[in-house]
Amino acid sequence: MKKVLRYLIFILIGAGFIYLAFGKIDLAKLWGEVKNADLRWVGLAILAGMISNYSRASRWLIIVEPLGYKPKLSNSFHGVMISYLVNFVIPRGGELTRAAILSKSEKMPIGTVIGSVVAERVMDLICMFLVILIALGLQYDIITEFFTASSNGTNGQESGSKLWLFLALAGFGLLGILYLIYRKRFNHISFFKRVNDLFDSFVEGIIGLRHIKKPVAFAIHSVIIWAMYYLMVFFCFYCIPQTSGLGAAAGLTVLVTSTLAVVLPSPGGIGTFHYFVPIALTLYGINPEDGLTYATIAHASQMLMFIVFGLISLSAMLILQRKALTE
Repeated sequence: MKKVLRYLIFILIGAGFIYLAFGKIDLAKLWGEVKNADLRWVGLAILAGMISNYSRASRWLIIVEPLGYKPKLSNSFHGVMISYLVNFVIPRGGELTRAAILSKSEKMPIGTVIGSVVAERVMDLICMFLVILIALGLQYDIITEFFTASSNGTNGQESGSKLWLFLALAGFGLLGILYLIYRKRFNHISFFKRVNDLFDSFVEGIIGLRHIKKPVAFAIHSVIIWAMYYLMVFFCFYCIPQTSGLGAAAGLTVLVTSTLAVVLPSPGGIGTFHYFVPIALTLYGINPEDGLTYATIAHASQMLMFIVFGLISLSAMLILQRKALTE
């Protein structure tokens, strides 16, 4: 019952953000813009996405190699694609599905597979924080100017905005330090126990990464994954004239925004992606309607890739399993 209730909450969150994003939009005009999009760039975005998926599948093989396993690349790839497909239906359900598929197809203990997936996600989290820091460093002036303009700020107000930004960052840093010091004292509270378990998994994942035998290949695949994520959002800029003039820095901002939006518990980032990405694009003078057109195209390209290739991978795994049973 709790799982059903949680799933309904996820759906409601997605539906709420869909309403916020599309509620006051002329849908006929939006659809006309989408129909006139240059789909060649959508194709390139999907190609970039598939390259990232291939690198993710290859990187997982590097993670499990020190454990004495040599899974097939094809099974790893199918597991990645099926996990993304499941995430569009059940938020956060893809990784468990992937672990179950790889455990069964490769005869690996389910705990070992889950541990390797956790280690992989820890690396993704580290990469995400690095990308956020790079984006903030490169876009600091634009971000502060945006908030200053939003409040019709004077020089004094601009200083105030920077002060509040500094205080917010300092506050988060202080909360982090206090958590590390006192986290075990609140372990009897279920919420803090879950947070502590996640933190322990994060630490275990980092420790597990030390045993990788091919660190250079692992790092290269990690860079490829995030570089392709970047190209997925950047290529879609050229689908419509309104965003075709945006530069590389804007692509980095949209990458950060879309990544954080997808982290929210909405099926496949539906709604959250469409709401937050147009807000990020207003930093560069793109009006919300054009930003939503871009977000709709960019998200649809990802959705198309994950559904089509996810179903192909699911069919392939079912055929392989049926073949194995008959032998």
